[in-house]
Amino acid sequence: MTKFMAKVETTRIGDSLVHDGVLYGPMLSEKYAKDFLSAVEMCKASGATLAHGRGRISSDNKPSNFLSTAEDGVYMWPHVFTDVTEDMECFHEEVFGPAVTICKATDFDHALHLANASPYGLSSAIYTNDRLEAYRYKTGIKAGMTGINNSTTGAEAHLPFGGVKGSGNGTRESGIWVIEAYSYWHAVNDELSGKLQLAQMDVEEVEMAEADVDWTQLA
Repeated sequence: MTKFMAKVETTRIGDSLVHDGVLYGPMLSEKYAKDFLSAVEMCKASGATLAHGRGRISSDNKPSNFLSTAEDGVYMWPHVFTDVTEDMECFHEEVFGPAVTICKATDFDHALHLANASPYGLSSAIYTNDRLEAYRYKTGIKAGMTGINNSTTGAEAHLPFGGVKGSGNGTRESGIWVIEAYSYWHAVNDELSGKLQLAQMDVEEVEMAEADVDWTQLA
C-alpha cells in the first residue's frame, strides 16, 4: 500500500496534448463528473475508508502534480478507498472515473472468491511468482479475459474480446470470433430426392421392431 499510494500521489493529471507523462485528463462532460462524484459519495456511505482524493480539481483544490488549468476542463482527483469488504455496495458497483477500491484478501482462495464475487466479469489479472497460483487462477476465475503478471487485458485484434456475468453482451469480438458476434448459424436441409421426408429420417428405409420388455421390472 505504501508503494501504491506513492504512485497515486505522484500521478500526473492534465492535458496530454500539452504535457508529457500525463496519466489521465478531464472527464467528458459535467454529466460524467456528477455521476462520478455521486459514486464517490456511495463509496463513503458504504463504509469504505477514503485514503486519497478530494473530489473535483479546482484552482484552490488541486494535487501537487496537476499540470493544467482547472477551469479548462472537468478534472478529478485520483481517489483511493481502502477497508472495502464484500458486503459493501461499492464492492459490487463499478465506478467510472479515477477511483480504486481496495479489498484485502486473507489468502489465495479468499482472493479468488472475492474476484468471482463481483457481478461483473470482463477482464481480470493476477500478479504472482507462483506458477501453481497462476494456473489455479486462470482455471478458477469467472471472466472473459485474464492477464497473468500483466494488466487487465483490453482489446487485442488476435484474441476474443468479451465478458461474462454482467459484462459484455454474451459474444466475443476480435479475431475470427467477431463473425460469431455479428452473425448466427443457419442450418439448411435441401431435399432433392422427390420423396416426402420426416424431420430426421425416411421411415420407409427403417425396419421397426417391437422390443420384448418386461415393463414391471422398471417399477
